[in-house]
Amino acid sequence: MGFVCNGRYVLEPASADDAEKYVNLLHDCMEETYSAMADPGFMVRRRAARDESIEEFMEEVNGPGVRCFLAYEVPSWTSQGGLSCAVGADIEWDAPVGLALSSLGPQEWESEMPVVPVVAGTRDLSQLYTRASTHGTGLGEALLRAVLADDEPAYLWYIGGNERAKRFYEKFGFQDEGIFGECGGTWGVPDGEPGQPLQTARMFRGDVVLQ
Repeated sequence: MGFVCNGRYVLEPASADDAEKYVNLLHDCMEETYSAMADPGFMVRRRAARDESIEEFMEEVNGPGVRCFLAYEVPSWTSQGGLSCAVGADIEWDAPVGLALSSLGPQEWESEMPVVPVVAGTRDLSQLYTRASTHGTGLGEALLRAVLADDEPAYLWYIGGNERAKRFYEKFGFQDEGIFGECGGTWGVPDGEPGQPLQTARMFRGDVVLQ
């Protein structure tokens, strides 16, 4: 267990036992993040595939080289009290407010993107989300540093139109490749449903080698 942001949050490594609360938080954060960007059926599809997402997480978190953390609020934290208020606090362990996961890429779905793949074993920042209520508190940075070493070569994918996320990653050395591809799976729009499919693009940090 590690206190971050002057004792405001606790970061804990996540395991397969955390699959349900991890995916529940992931979906809540996705709804907060993409509701204004995605098609009307996006979250309906995501939540309908909850069981599949739980199985995927359980498999992924046990993979080689995976780093995964969940973040929790400290109820007794105050801006004046700092870390001392967190010691012995009654943390709501069933209610995380942030998550991050990095793994070794490339991922299978990346082969469908219009880009040159990264060399196998390159660090992929697969997921980083925090509840909107925590934005601007430093939690996102703490989670990023928990799953990526300082200046570690890495890459990530972000959704087109999410300029807040893009600016955040640029602060930590990521540069936009600028080549967008259409999202598939539950991120796409099935034939006959309204709305435009989401677009995704890759960002790099450090000396990432392409195949």
